[in-house]
Amino acid sequence: MRMLAVAAAVSMAVLAAGTNFVRAEDGGDTTSTDKRAIEPWETRETAAQAATPEEQLVLRQARYEGLIRQYADQYDVPAELAMAVVRIESNFRPTVRGSAGEIGLMQIKPATAKLMGYKGRASGLYDPETNIRYGMKYLAKARDLGDGKLCRTILKYNAGHGAKRMNPVSQSYCNKVETVIASMEREKPVEAISYATVALDYGRTYPLMF
Repeated sequence: MRMLAVAAAVSMAVLAAGTNFVRAEDGGDTTSTDKRAIEPWETRETAAQAATPEEQLVLRQARYEGLIRQYADQYDVPAELAMAVVRIESNFRPTVRGSAGEIGLMQIKPATAKLMGYKGRASGLYDPETNIRYGMKYLAKARDLGDGKLCRTILKYNAGHGAKRMNPVSQSYCNKVETVIASMEREKPVEAISYATVALDYGRTYPLMF
């Protein structure tokens, strides 16, 4: 079972790592995001690190899953959707910063967080609970505006609440979310997972497995 969990985590890491999406969630210009940031907390917490990158991913997910599920429940977002969005946005890394200013686990912009009621500084969004609280609130609103439909929800989370027409970037994002959710609903044999070129650092390019 442990190997299955690690294998599934590797699969999701490949989906999430190195992903560059276009985002205009606050109504501003669309820009590409760069998720290849350095996470200082990972170098500081060497004692807590697992032996392999795959196990490190499992630990990161376990560290934040409770908060993700808590706020997903509070804002009536399906837990599987919430988990999938965090995996794809940040690979469960709380200090990732996008090139367009997106911050943290849910890659929320400071301007977007303020629209959701956040009154603190941009740096406060690196706090995992703060980031999840306002990111989940934004995702919940996107889901309401999207009539609960998965791809419409993702469109409005990725391209902004006012977005009406699906674009290729948001469609690709939705496809990844569907793949992540499907992986949560089944146990994938270790033999079925391709580990080719998997190296979980943000300075590499990762092939998608679908």
